[in-house]
Amino acid sequence: MNNIFLAQIVGIVAIFFWLISIQSSKQYKILFLQAVANLIYGFEYILLGVIETAFMNFTSFIRCLLFYQKRKQDKDISNLYLILFSFLVILFGMITYSGYLSLIPIIITLFYTVSSWMKDSKWIRIVFLISAIMWIYYNYKVKAYVCIVGNIFEIISGALSLIRFKDDKNI
Repeated sequence: MNNIFLAQIVGIVAIFFWLISIQSSKQYKILFLQAVANLIYGFEYILLGVIETAFMNFTSFIRCLLFYQKRKQDKDISNLYLILFSFLVILFGMITYSGYLSLIPIIITLFYTVSSWMKDSKWIRIVFLISAIMWIYYNYKVKAYVCIVGNIFEIISGALSLIRFKDDKNI
């Protein structure tokens, strides 16, 4: 089976978890579902041969699991974790840098890191929306075609979740 075709199938599964995360009411649920989606996206990008993006997704997987545990226990996430994961994203980004295109997942992952560290879930949803727009270009360039459709759904879902939870500060 062709890796690009298999990557599209894996991408569909990841999109499913990502879209559910956007509509979740509690931040810890968002983070858990993002962890699952990031793990699956990591395998998709490996199949596409985009190692730098796989590294970003695997780093996000670990970050989301750690942040999920903290939020589920209703604890604040230390500034040290924010600094650590930001450092790891930049380090892995420098190690795997392959041109201007590889800056997109690095920037997006930094945005995700900061927004998931914040206690107000509104910021995660706003970052989802902005990042989905950036992902469309990136996914087209790396042949993650199914993810482009998922990005469009992310934009719609993100906008709806901002409306749905506009007065909520779900933790």
